Parts: sequence; C-alpha cells; structure tokens
Amino acid sequence: MPRRHGSLQFRPRKRARTQKATFRSYPELEIENPKLVAFPGYKVGMVHVYMKEDRPGKLLQGQYITLASTVVESPPINVVGVRAYRGTPYGLKPITTALRIVKEEKNKVIPRIRLTMGKKNSIDNLDKALPKIEDNLSEVEEIRILAYTRPDLAGIHKKKPEFLEIPVKGADMAERFAYVKSLVGKQVSIFDVFKTGQLVDVTAVTKGHGWQGVVRRFGVELLRHKAGKGRWRVGSLGSRHPPYVTWRVPRAGQTGYHKRTEYNKRILLIADPTKEDSIDVTPKGGFKNYGVLRTHYVLLSGSIPGPAKRFVMMRDPIRPTYDELPAPEITYISSVGWLKK
Repeated sequence: MPRRHGSLQFRPRKRARTQKATFRSYPELEIENPKLVAFPGYKVGMVHVYMKEDRPGKLLQGQYITLASTVVESPPINVVGVRAYRGTPYGLKPITTALRIVKEEKNKVIPRIRLTMGKKNSIDNLDKALPKIEDNLSEVEEIRILAYTRPDLAGIHKKKPEFLEIPVKGADMAERFAYVKSLVGKQVSIFDVFKTGQLVDVTAVTKGHGWQGVVRRFGVELLRHKAGKGRWRVGSLGSRHPPYVTWRVPRAGQTGYHKRTEYNKRILLIADPTKEDSIDVTPKGGFKNYGVLRTHYVLLSGSIPGPAKRFVMMRDPIRPTYDELPAPEITYISSVGWLKK
C-alpha cells in the first residue's frame, strides 16, 4: 500500500465549525500582578527580518540571521463584562455573568452573544452580579472578561465583531477580581497583555482547499503508470477481512479549513504605525489581499495558520521552550528597509 503522510491525530478532517478559533486551555502564570493571558488579531501577511540570533543554545548564537515573520494586526478590544466559574467534577460551571452594554453597542454586540433583550436598549446588571461574585470568591476557580473585537479599526472591511471570553491569571483571586472590575467599560490594547521578545501560541482556522483527492489530501505516492485504472488513487483499500474500509486508510475529502495551533512563536515587535516614532511595516501599495495597517500590530517569528484577514488568537505559551527572552535586535525588515546600519 502506498505510504500515507497525513497524521491520524487530526480526525475527523472536516470543516471548522466557526472561523473564531479559540483556546480550550490556558497556562497558569506565576506573576505578581494579574493580566490577560490571550489577545485576538487578524492575519495580515509575511515579511522577512534580519536580526541577531540571541536564543541560548543555538548554533548561530551571536550572528545575524534572516527570519520569516508574520504580521498580525491587533486593534484594541472593548471589555463589557465579567464571568466567574466554579470548579465541579464535570468541569467549570458559571456562577454568574456581569454585563454592561450601552445603547451604541447593542446592534453591534448583542446579535453575536445571542441575548434576548426585548425592547431594551442596553444591559447593566453590574450592581447585582458583581456582589454575587465577591460573596462567592472562595469558590471561584477561574475568572474571565467578556470583550468584543474592533475590526472596524483594522485594515479589513468587516463590521461584525467577535465576542470573546479571555481568562485573567496571576496573583490571587481577590486581585484578579479587582483587576477585571477596573477593566469593564474600558479598552485594552495588546501593549497591556504581551511584551516584545516573549513567546506566544497562536490558533486559527487554516486556508480551505475544498474537496481534494487522496494524493493532495494525504500525500500518498502516485502509482506506476500502468497501474489499473488510474494513478491518483490508493493502491489498496485494505485486506479482505474485516470486510470494510477502516478509518486508517487515506480517502479523498475535505482539505483545509481546519482549526490548528502553532506553539512558541516569538514576538519580534509590537508597534503602533500611527505614531511618528514607531515602525510602520506596510509595504508600498499595502499588503497583498489585506491593505494598509491602521492600528497596533505584532510581528511574529515564522508562519501561522490561515490566509490574510483570518481571525487569530494569541495566548501565553502553555509549554514554553525558553523562560524569558529579551527584545530582539532587528536591523532590517523587508517591507521597511534598514532600521540601523
């Protein structure tokens, strides 16, 4: 039987349920002050960077290397609520949800979170919900903010935001609760969550390729040119018994548009292109299939899943390969030119 190159870990290989890819687990941070552990963005495109290799243990440490990098535009998010969870034998269960959504946000946010408001123009139950969380603080195992993205501030032509839950980690639960209370009704930028040089994990829905044959989908070898009735197919579907085709045999089907996670992408740069003293990595004419950067962006090492304009989620690394890395020494970015000579 021709060799199959596709992994059996990713089953079933069907289309993702939604483009809003999120994480199912988050790392526990041993830090003094509470902080958000994830932040959303939109994939822009790729550039290459000329920088000094400063990762310990690398063969070229201290020398200059060229690194492929991905630009992710990350406009600020608006925090509209808090949700607290208690731990049970069946997983996390919500204690209550505190929301404050004003009239201007109703048409933008409410349809995305599927709330039944009737004729109300706004939601505000902070006075009832926050004291309930505070009274049950000993039972709270995880606390998260409720926020929505601002794609209208980015370079993509999109109106509907994504509604997200983002956990808060670090310090003790009382400090986390005080921190999330202070965030409700405010904007949070990526500068408040990540710093240059650190590692992040990235999840997104990959580029879709529709229905593809078994050679394109699993990378099996082409049969010899005299083999039966075709070359672009599997040579054998298996033995006579069991009398059915097992799930391990590569078959044609949906290719791409799957949720995938990339681990330990280093943040090479966080910048605001609207400021004069900041670096704008937008090439002349804008990025292909995206356009011009209009707000905060992140430069990540390597590639990430998905095409341009795809929603991506970044979090603190759950299995980091380095404890802490400094801000890299970048001398050249392909879309900008030499930063220093």
